[in-house]
Order: sequence, then C-alpha cells, then structure tokens
Amino acid sequence: MKKVVIKPKNSGRFSLHCPFTNEILDNESISFEIYEGAGNYIFSMCEDCMFFDAGNNAEIEKYWRDSAIEAVEKFVLNHKDENILVIEVLYKDETYLYGFLNEENIELSDEEIEKRFIKEIR
Repeated sequence: MKKVVIKPKNSGRFSLHCPFTNEILDNESISFEIYEGAGNYIFSMCEDCMFFDAGNNAEIEKYWRDSAIEAVEKFVLNHKDENILVIEVLYKDETYLYGFLNEENIELSDEEIEKRFIKEIR
C-alpha cells in the first residue's frame, strides 16, 4: 500500500481523475465526494461528512466501525497482495479517503499523483 496525503490549496472548480488511467471520476466541480468511479477506482469516503462510496465493494463497508481510516487500513491489510494506492485529501475541516488499484505497478511521485488526481477546470 502506498498512501499519499494531499492538502489542496485552490478552492475553485476542479475534476477528479484516476491517477493511473486518467479517466474522470463523477464528482461535482467543487466537491471531493465521488458519486461513481472510473479507471482503477475502488472506494471513497469522507471521515467527517459521513459520505461513503465503496465503488460496489461491499467488503470495505463491513470494516467501518469508528473511523474511515480504520476501515481503509483493515481493507488494505486483507488485500496486501494487491497494489493499492490510498489518497487522503485534507480539505478545510474534512478528510476524504480514496482507493485505487495500481495494477501496472506504475511508479509515481506524490506530486505526480496529486497532479493526475486533481485537475483545475478553467
């Protein structure tokens, strides 16, 4: 598992993308909530606003007890044979977690993951 923490600076319009396939994820242009995934997307959840989308993955939901990060850690532990990228976005007073499969074992720096994941809309 690789985990990247992102603290976005801009609060303008943006789109979210799978960092491995560049496919756009379904979100509102000012929200980090993902409504439908694409590419190698597995899940997203918001720690503070209780938004949860397991990307048709019912397994992660059963790990949810006290916090999203605990559920993610348990899920990843049970899938340690898979190369899972976890992106944690700290935005204002909310924490969002996203999971993606790195099926091709692509080596990306934290900065490159951030550039590929969040793209400003002009």
